[in-house]
Amino acid sequence: MRSGFERAQVVVLSGVDWSAAWQRHQIFASQLAAAGHDVFFVENTGFRGPGPSDLGRVWDRLKSLAAPRRAGLPQNLRVIAPRVLPPTGRAFRRCNSAILIPGIVSALRAAGLRPGPLLIAYLPTATSLALIRGLDPRVTVYDCAANFRAHPGAPADLPTQESELLARADLVVCDSDFLYQQKRAEHSNVVQVHQGVPDAFFAVEPPDPRFRRLCYFGTWGPDHDPAYLAALCEAGFEVTVHGPGKGAAPLPAGARRSPPIGYDGLAPLLERFDGFLLPYRKDPFLLGVIPAKLYECLAMGRPILATSLPCFAPLGRLVHVSDDPSGWVSIARDLPRTETSALREERIALAREHSQSREFQRLLAALRAAWEK
Repeated sequence: MRSGFERAQVVVLSGVDWSAAWQRHQIFASQLAAAGHDVFFVENTGFRGPGPSDLGRVWDRLKSLAAPRRAGLPQNLRVIAPRVLPPTGRAFRRCNSAILIPGIVSALRAAGLRPGPLLIAYLPTATSLALIRGLDPRVTVYDCAANFRAHPGAPADLPTQESELLARADLVVCDSDFLYQQKRAEHSNVVQVHQGVPDAFFAVEPPDPRFRRLCYFGTWGPDHDPAYLAALCEAGFEVTVHGPGKGAAPLPAGARRSPPIGYDGLAPLLERFDGFLLPYRKDPFLLGVIPAKLYECLAMGRPILATSLPCFAPLGRLVHVSDDPSGWVSIARDLPRTETSALREERIALAREHSQSREFQRLLAALRAAWEK
């Protein structure tokens, strides 16, 4: 019979909806469910006030509230679509605390949640804090995967909210070096865990040695600078953006758009490309980012062109960095000369240190230690 930590139920206060692009929120929840934990995945409770570009997301949420049953969920995992207002204005917060958040707590209890769960929070908001107070978890974990205090749409009192979440947390988890160092100065129990790479990304063929087909994959949005892609297109490279768009972010003329595909089919699709593009803008919020796709790119051994975010600095020659679109063109033209099989194997070896199974074992050990303490 299982006992102690193995029987712990887990509540995930996610920063994304279950149907969003697959990232650490869904990956860790699925892994915990596969390990035998009952997992209650509470979808995005909001971070900022919605704007015109969010109408599609709001509509999707309304549909999920009207028809909450989900098909194809992992065993032991339940998805809760929260009826809640954005945690921005005082009136919204009062309505949440008095009416809507108690409704979420009741929905979790009705779905089978027992007292004293392990709770993983992704958003340092008034809503998360109110849910933590309502659920009274045995262990609270803050999985911090963004530099929220520098987010341009953050509530004015977000630093206060994050400080309270840090004070309540038994464990803080970060992915990037930037966030790890930041949170180590603010909390006594911080671990660094990436979501890791699925095994499928290690089983692809080498790229075409001409390195003409380049790809950005993932959600394309305001955090990305199209000037880098435009320069590559003008230089004659075949540039594809694979995945959904967010907001009104433009694509340069010449870049191809490829529609989203299920996560399980991503590695075979990306095998068609010879290199990957990470054209992130440089701003205070993105200083804390380590792209979820970074180790997936490394696992495929292909060259990576990136802007100079802090997360790329430790990787040295494994990632080609330039903050000048013309520099990207020069790098891309040199790839047939600079890329070697040894460099490819070095990328793959580094990615193996961050496989999904290894990263999950790091997370599981940290959760167990927090629970037992």
